[in-house]
Amino acid sequence: MKMRNLIYRTLVVVLGALTMSSCADMLDDIKPKDKIDAGMMTESDLSKVVNGVYATMESHMSAMWWDGDVMGENFRSGPGGNLTDPLDMSPSTASVKSRWSNCYTSLKQVNFLIENYEGNSNQNAQVVRTAGGTGYFFRALIYYNAVIRWGKASILRKRQYDVVPLSDEDDVWQFIIEDLEKAEQLLPDFYDRFYVSKAACNALQARVYLATKQYDKAVAAADKVIGVPALSLTKTSIDWAKMFVYNSVSSELVFALANKRTTSTILFYQYINDVDGSWNYSATHELYAGLYADAEYRQGDIRGKAVFGPDATRIIKFPNELDGQFVKNETPSQTPIPVLRLAEVYLIKAEAQGALSGMSTMSEFLKARYSSASLPASMTDVDFQNLVLDERRRELYCEGFRWYDLKRTGRLDLFKTLNGRTHLMYWPIPQTEIDLAGADNYPQNPGYGTTN
Repeated sequence: MKMRNLIYRTLVVVLGALTMSSCADMLDDIKPKDKIDAGMMTESDLSKVVNGVYATMESHMSAMWWDGDVMGENFRSGPGGNLTDPLDMSPSTASVKSRWSNCYTSLKQVNFLIENYEGNSNQNAQVVRTAGGTGYFFRALIYYNAVIRWGKASILRKRQYDVVPLSDEDDVWQFIIEDLEKAEQLLPDFYDRFYVSKAACNALQARVYLATKQYDKAVAAADKVIGVPALSLTKTSIDWAKMFVYNSVSSELVFALANKRTTSTILFYQYINDVDGSWNYSATHELYAGLYADAEYRQGDIRGKAVFGPDATRIIKFPNELDGQFVKNETPSQTPIPVLRLAEVYLIKAEAQGALSGMSTMSEFLKARYSSASLPASMTDVDFQNLVLDERRRELYCEGFRWYDLKRTGRLDLFKTLNGRTHLMYWPIPQTEIDLAGADNYPQNPGYGTTN
């Protein structure tokens, strides 16, 4: 028995180390992990797996990060990028295949954590409960990133190697909601912005309920986050900018991935800056000139100087250590990855309330973002929606939201390059996946041709 335990503990240490290095393929090839009895895993062992899942999710979120801005027409090309048609894609497009693969590779690691929670004999222990809640939360986040792109997805409740047919979009959304309900029962109250908490779960619930048009539930979930004493909107450009610096203590971060890795660093600023000759994107000329300009009811946007540099090419929202940055970032290679922010929760609540009831929520938000803001007594539904979409674009620029915001609200009229290609509101299923699973199991989304 001692030898068995020694072998088991050695396997767990190896698994934890590999997972924390995000070596997904290597981890999946270690067959003995499939035979580990979850009931034997100690709290310390489970914590190692949790740490590895956080590392996996950093890679997952960074891989998905730019899609909504690229396809939402928020960027133009930099020296290292080619953005002739931001919306164009096909079943063989490299980014489509890589995002799909990333979702399911990340899911394997998260399901490993969930399986070990579900099989643990000490589920009343807080460490074990938190591990389970973290697993359900991250699985919901992965499926959210999948469903907004492809609509359909294979629902995998555990690791398996058989072909699982794609489920319809409604079923995927319901699976996400079920996982978040489980997570909410297990997670602790908010205590650290770099760890999953009930507040993070409620914020993601609000996002999901808004997407599925369950507006009353979206408002209720948002209120739970807004009511957390440690969270509050900041009111200065400096404080707003400090959300995006190393080891941030911002009261606006509901949940961020710490990104404190020393290898395989995730350098956001190299994608959208001009610190060298290879940056991929910058702001469009139109947005650089007008995104943070004064508008009706709103003057003196505090965010502009923290997002755009002093020339017409630089985006400095994710600051580095070089000149021209608005705030100092001590370790730009370890800039946090904001996943859920209080500002988004306020905007979700206002949108879910609508023009009739959402004015006070929107007014409270605007007072934290402008030197002067005063809404009229009432607005039409269309004008209020335009206001919400404009504020979401200002607040969440370079955070991957714009494309899906226009898709879920049906405001395809705001796309400039869509040209009637409405099928592009769903990504194509990668042809390589259809070839492997068969068209009966993986039917292609409409508009991308037939499959064999």
